[in-house]
Amino acid sequence: MIEDYLGTNARDRAAERGIVVAAGFGVKLYVERGHLVLNDGLGRQRRVRRYSRATAKLRRLVMVGHSGFVTLEAMRWLVDVGAAFVQLDRDGQLISCSVAEGTDLPALRRAQALTAGSEVGVEIAREVLGEKVAGQLAIAEELPVDEDARVKVAEAAASLTQASSVEGCLRAEASAALAYWDCWRSQELNFASRDRKLLPEHWLTFGHRHSPLTGSPRVAANPANAILNYLYSLLEAETTIGCRIVGLDPGIGVWHRDRRARDSLALDLMEACRPAVDAYVLRLLRERTLRRADFAETRQGNCRILPPLARQLATTADTWREHVGPIVERAAQLMANGSPNLGELPTPLTRSKRQDARAERRGRPNKRRLLTAAVPKSCAGCGGGIGRGREYCDGCLRDRFMNLGESGRAAAEATLVQRRREGRDPAHGGEAGRRRGRKNAVHQEAVTAWNSRHGKRNATWFLENIAPRLPSVSTDDLIEATGLSEHYCSLIRLRKRVPHARHWEALGALVMRP
Repeated sequence: MIEDYLGTNARDRAAERGIVVAAGFGVKLYVERGHLVLNDGLGRQRRVRRYSRATAKLRRLVMVGHSGFVTLEAMRWLVDVGAAFVQLDRDGQLISCSVAEGTDLPALRRAQALTAGSEVGVEIAREVLGEKVAGQLAIAEELPVDEDARVKVAEAAASLTQASSVEGCLRAEASAALAYWDCWRSQELNFASRDRKLLPEHWLTFGHRHSPLTGSPRVAANPANAILNYLYSLLEAETTIGCRIVGLDPGIGVWHRDRRARDSLALDLMEACRPAVDAYVLRLLRERTLRRADFAETRQGNCRILPPLARQLATTADTWREHVGPIVERAAQLMANGSPNLGELPTPLTRSKRQDARAERRGRPNKRRLLTAAVPKSCAGCGGGIGRGREYCDGCLRDRFMNLGESGRAAAEATLVQRRREGRDPAHGGEAGRRRGRKNAVHQEAVTAWNSRHGKRNATWFLENIAPRLPSVSTDDLIEATGLSEHYCSLIRLRKRVPHARHWEALGALVMRP
């Protein structure tokens, strides 16, 4: 179904937040009569969406893949409405990221260029990497590992807070990362049971963080690391956008070396938010049932994420924007503090100054709440798409009812036999007997009252005029007309029981109904 391919729930919620995700082959993005037109999808599941400048309220357009075209007019349209354009390769690598420039402060960029190797650079490294290692330590507590790995991460966190140089911070962070990723190795993935036998063995667990294809985290060889790389690229894009909005140059890093066509500062600052992505991935691996159809293995052996999962994961971009915003603004302010021409910088990402001013006028502190990315819903049986409030798709629910129905009936019969053998038949005595007694008493009172007014009637009239027509009436209609039990109404339809005469009039009207 097309809704299964698109991932209905995640898509709708993301569109409401201003995030549009395009995926598939031959993606087309162009402007037609003032509207932005997006054509994406695969085969019969292609679709065309149109967005108006006045009503679309776009903030992000995330394109997954590298086949198709984007017109210059479409890029101008996105700039006009203040939306960022992000393109990810199918391997999860960030290809391009464009956004209208924000604050233009040459003095801030000059201070940024002098940060590497300065005390400000050490302070930024200590804060960013310290937050990263602290988050890794919290996640390690939830992973199935021995205590030694957690102790190593804790020791690295303690040494990082006392580091007096960027190199010292990096050594402590590297030591923590080595122990931290060892904690992940045995984490299992929740694949649909019918798909597990079709999967390579190394797909079933998280495994090593470094890919056997490259010796680095890039070009993942299994689904867990492919998901992690994909979300890290989204985080990198949001960090790059944040840097440009506050007036920083994302290419001039603090400890990442300058490299052509690389946003080194974005790679620096996003380190603090990696644990937030890790925590989300851990929830995803444990709560979502994955499918073989969510991934593809190339001829070289690397693992790629396919729609609808790729589309659903891309909708978490606004969550990472919320997490990285305070980090970018804090780094920009630290850089500005060392320049005599700069004072307090604006906070366009978090709007914290405006919110704090409003809170001060109200007389109560401002409470900032970060967004939490929701794990995409999937069928617990097959991993396919499902709607809200459901656990199984229609096919799996039917199979589950059949399987559980047979085992349930067998268990119920065995329990009933055992209870009857022990003299504890639930159908007789106890509360069941009291309910039956109360119902029989009401029935006898109604029979006595009717007989006193009308006298007893001969059943011949009922058997000749009404009973032959009852098989054409549904049991539900008989229950509604008489108020009798389903079992007794079934016996009446089969002419095995004759109801009391007080019901004949209602049954006669029922069978005579056109």
